[in-house]
Amino acid sequence: MKTIILVAALAALAAPLLTGLTTAPAMAEQSHHDAQAVATGSGKVNSVDAKAGKLNLTHGPIDALKWPGMTMDFAVLPGTDLSGIKAGDTVTFTLGKAADGMYAISQIKPSK
Repeated sequence: MKTIILVAALAALAAPLLTGLTTAPAMAEQSHHDAQAVATGSGKVNSVDAKAGKLNLTHGPIDALKWPGMTMDFAVLPGTDLSGIKAGDTVTFTLGKAADGMYAISQIKPSK
């Protein structure tokens, strides 16, 4: 019985370590072009800080993430073009995951 408990405890402790070893390098090597799209949304841009790679959006619900509509700051993945985006624009956007695991904008464009 003690052996079974010991094996189960070791397996529980090792699983996160093994998972991190297999996924962390892949995430660290992703660029915004190959970052897996996680969800899409639309909203209104409140502010843009292209130098810092951040913007503030008031967006509608994002069903894929079970998020209600809200106002929040988003990081923008490196290489994402913000040149045509300004405060007051209504936009559609795609979220991907950054190397740190947080959601970040991988694509954004003004809505038509």
